[in-house]
Amino acid sequence: MEDYLDRITNAVKENLKFPERTAAHGFNVSLNSESIREINYDESMDPEGVEVGAISAIDGGSTPILKTPSQELVLNRVYCNKFDRMGKLEFAERWMFISRTKVVAEGSKVFFETDVFSEENACPFGTLRVDSEDDNFKIGRTRGDLERAKSMARRFCEWNFVSEALKSGADFIVMDGSLQTAFTSESELANTVYGEASARGVVVAGLSKSSTIYTEEGYPLAGFLDQLARRRGLTKWMVDVGRSEEWAHRAKVFFVRLHEGADRAFRLDVHDEAQESSVVRLINSLQSNSKYFAFPGYPYALIDAHTYAKVSQEEAMHIRDLILDRLSLEDATRLEQVERALTGHDVLDELR
Repeated sequence: MEDYLDRITNAVKENLKFPERTAAHGFNVSLNSESIREINYDESMDPEGVEVGAISAIDGGSTPILKTPSQELVLNRVYCNKFDRMGKLEFAERWMFISRTKVVAEGSKVFFETDVFSEENACPFGTLRVDSEDDNFKIGRTRGDLERAKSMARRFCEWNFVSEALKSGADFIVMDGSLQTAFTSESELANTVYGEASARGVVVAGLSKSSTIYTEEGYPLAGFLDQLARRRGLTKWMVDVGRSEEWAHRAKVFFVRLHEGADRAFRLDVHDEAQESSVVRLINSLQSNSKYFAFPGYPYALIDAHTYAKVSQEEAMHIRDLILDRLSLEDATRLEQVERALTGHDVLDELR
């Protein structure tokens, strides 16, 4: 047993031996200890003289209402706010809508179609349709599936919601997650959003809670950068890792550690038309908003957005009950029967 565990431990350690210089896989910037830039902003020293701007954060939440092998009904919510440093200002918008994604077979082709249902014309766009064989949708050689397709509605709505966030008059729109686009029509929508924001002098960014980016050798990039910063004794820092050579998104990618008490850095995507001075001001603004004691280094605007965007299981089940009440007994029985094709694992988990 001891030898068995030693071999496993050594295998794990092999992935923790970072090089001195490398690059993020698929990115165009070589990285070493000199790539780390200290964030010098100290609000306590000169709070009036520091150039910071207001932030409007956007996040979305979703919970399934019902799911069968060929369709899924999802309750979605998208929310935005406005913060100046740690202060929440009196601006907030929220959309709630239901999306239905279904499989459509046409001859030998398979498509996924998503329709949006809303009482207040929230998330105003027509039917979304994606070919399961679309190169932007596939994972390797495997065609896209329903689980991946259902996320389109919320993601497209988050992009559309930037227009609502612009009404706040904030200097920066910060979306939860990366600015990477995964679908062909999503790239077109993102470009429209960027144009609208740029016309108003607003910078669009995205901050990710987690990152799977790895180095050219296959090591975790976040760990590599953190080691470089620790060697230099830096507690607040930023690194420009460049532009992706593979992903369909118009962004510069950074890693930033925004608080001296933070235990991690976060990936930050910034629209690639942003000037260097705007990037610095954005990072200063995020730092001034990242002082929540329970999660230092993570912007409180995004914590607030997550809180008000999330959809509870109880809300989704309430909608489900209302739908079942409107079905005939025959249709309700048939629906529950086809749902069972996906719930066998749940039954086993409940066995004692």
